[in-house]
Parts: sequence; C-alpha cells; structure tokens
Amino acid sequence: MYKVYSTKHILNIHKHCDGGWFWIKYSASPYIGCEHGCTYCYCREDKYDPYKREIDPELLELEDPFSEYIKIKDKAPELFKKAIATKPKDLIYLDSYQPVEKEYGYCRKILETCLDLELPVFLNEKSPLLLKDLDILKEINNRSYVNVGWSMVCGKDNDKFSIFEPNTPKPDSRFNAMRKLSDNDILTGTIFMPILPYISDTEENIEEVIKNTKINGGKYVLDGGLTLNGYCKTYFFKSLEKYDSYLLEKYEKLFSSEKLYSQINIKIHKTVLKYCKKYNLQNYITRPINFYPLEIQINKKVSEKLFLKAREIQTEGGNKYKEWAYRKAAWEIDELKENIQEIYKNEGVNGLLGTKGVGKSIAIEIEKILKSNPIND
Repeated sequence: MYKVYSTKHILNIHKHCDGGWFWIKYSASPYIGCEHGCTYCYCREDKYDPYKREIDPELLELEDPFSEYIKIKDKAPELFKKAIATKPKDLIYLDSYQPVEKEYGYCRKILETCLDLELPVFLNEKSPLLLKDLDILKEINNRSYVNVGWSMVCGKDNDKFSIFEPNTPKPDSRFNAMRKLSDNDILTGTIFMPILPYISDTEENIEEVIKNTKINGGKYVLDGGLTLNGYCKTYFFKSLEKYDSYLLEKYEKLFSSEKLYSQINIKIHKTVLKYCKKYNLQNYITRPINFYPLEIQINKKVSEKLFLKAREIQTEGGNKYKEWAYRKAAWEIDELKENIQEIYKNEGVNGLLGTKGVGKSIAIEIEKILKSNPIND
C-alpha cells in the first residue's frame, strides 16, 4: 500500500560524520518504510518507528505496516534540491531502491541533484534495481564520488535464511550487481550487517560473503552486529522462532548480558578480519576527501585515522574510555577550521595540545600521522 503525504522535511544533517563507518554527514530518503521487510531491521525500533502516531485505520489490517504501508514524500526531489542547495559539500547517504522506486523514480531525481551540485554519494542497497541508474552513477563518479555498499547477511542463496529477508532480492543477484558496478569503475563492497549470532556467524558463511565480495570486484567488507530494542526485538523474535525455536532461549540470554554479547561480537569480528586478510580486502571504507577544500583535507585524513582507531577499539572490545578519547579528538579535528598541519608546523605538539579533546598521547599519535604524509595513503 502506497500513500503520498506532504512534508517539509527530507534532509537529515548529522551532528558529526559517522567516522570509521560510512563517513556520511547527510542522509535523505523520499520514502518511509521499506518493502524489503527484513525482520532484523533496526528501523522498527520504537524511536525510529514512523507509524507510532499514525491513526490511519487501514493499518489495523496489516501484519507489518513497516513493509506493507509505504509513505511517499510529496515532491521529494524538489524538497531535497531546495534543502541541500545551500549546504556545504559533504557525503550523503541514500538507500531508496525498493519496489516503490520503479513507480516514482524519486531516488534517480535526487541523484540528478547530487550530480548537478557535484555532491558525493554513498548508497547502501539490497536491490539490483539500482542498476537502472548506472548511467547517472557513472557521471557522479566522474565528477565527485560514488560508493555503493551492498547489504549482505548471507553468502549465497538460501531459502531457509530468507525468513529474515522475506522480500529482498537474493544474495546472488546483489553480488552480480556488485560486479556490474565494479566493471564500470565504481567503488563497491559489502556491508556485512547485521551478522546474526548462531545463524550467519559461521566460518563457512563469513568466508562465503568475503570470497564472493572479492570475486565480484568489491573492495571492502564492513561488518557489524545485531541490535535489538523495543518492538524491533519483538518482531525479530517472530522470525527467529520460525527459523529455529531453540534459538529463542539463546537470544534471550545473549541480549540480557552485555558481556556475553560483546564476547560474541568480538569473536565474529576477528573471523571477518581473518578472511579479509585471506582475500586481501579492507575491513573498512577509505574516507573520500577530494571534494573538501584543500586547506582542510589534511584534517579529514588525520581524523580518519583517529576514527578508525576508535572503531578498532570498539569492535575488538577494548577500553571504552580510550575509544571515546579517540572519537572525541577525531570529531574536533574533523570539524576544525584551521589546518592541523599548519598548527603543528608553527607550534609543534604544544599546538596540537591546544586543540579541544586532544591529550598528550593522542597529540603524539597525531604527530606521527602528520609525519607519515597521510594525504598520499
């Protein structure tokens, strides 16, 4: 069921870039809800739920309004163009290639604005429907930057596993689309999220995902764990019971123990690292910086190193205070208006220490980064 509605809002401006992950500052979607209906989707969590204030009686008949009732933002492309036109150039996240896009084509029109403004784009997708706009993606790639991350949880077609992705194109079709993008010199890879404990975290599946990424021209595999809160957990457990009711007790135990959950995710991440190394793939996305003004590109590159260090500490179960020290320092340098290289050149380590959030140990690490000529990495 589709419903067009009026709104003034389409562009999300994030307080900080999501350093270490997708590197995005903006996000936008012309649609609310998702027809793919993945049962693990965090967007069903109460704070994201687009239907919590919905009073449309038609919803009462639907088993899953999130995937069966798609809201279309009226004049979304025009709203987006107006909202983004005066904003500083930065990376935007899009993810709108679900079946409704065939009818409305709003994502393509948003991409046309991105092309006109030479705005860099990251797309997180599950559907080869995206290939209908390969022509415009190639043009954006030539003028600025495009990266397409393919959302995967399984390395090959698996009918039983489709319980968790009921309306999603099969993994093989996504890997084929990855190959098509790679053949056209568009950066692409796998967003291996969420890796489902006791289900998709086997060595066999992890290697299959990473091997198929390599075979199909992907350059990276970015892994992440499952989050379950509020209604998101309730809904996921319905599919979990269909898949294997024995796992319900294990999941209840897992998500009631932060320590156990952390241990499981650390083990999964180490397995991903093992196979990324085997197949010579990055386990992170290199930050694009060429679209930023020259004078702050070094700031973006230094903050990239610190963000990745914070993510490494997080995914490997390290000290949380240390993780946040790196993350806060990264945010400050990322948003610094002065050139960090010039500060160091004129004032040395003492100048670095004058930057908010930068302590002595991180200042010394920044010094090493600057001496390594990171722009040429």
